[in-house]
Amino acid sequence: MRMRMYEPDPYEPDPEDFRALFLGECGESAEERRIREAAARDVLAELIEEAQTDEIGRLNAAYATLLSSSGAVRLTTRPAPTTPDAEGKAA
Repeated sequence: MRMRMYEPDPYEPDPEDFRALFLGECGESAEERRIREAAARDVLAELIEEAQTDEIGRLNAAYATLLSSSGAVRLTTRPAPTTPDAEGKAA
């Protein structure tokens, strides 16, 4: 049986940087946080778009969404329209 070895790509982003993008770092200023959260929203939007056609993209989007749910970063989208149920109340 032949064993495969993984050689990390030196240009690949560090997973710690990915987490820090969504979770922030201790001691960041309000301005730094605002800029980081804006970048995280853009990255999350791109990952969600990639997730539609790529399995790795789906995993990355799921991870980013999980990190986002534990922090303040939220992808702003329009809420799904609600349809009334049989009694005329919004579902």
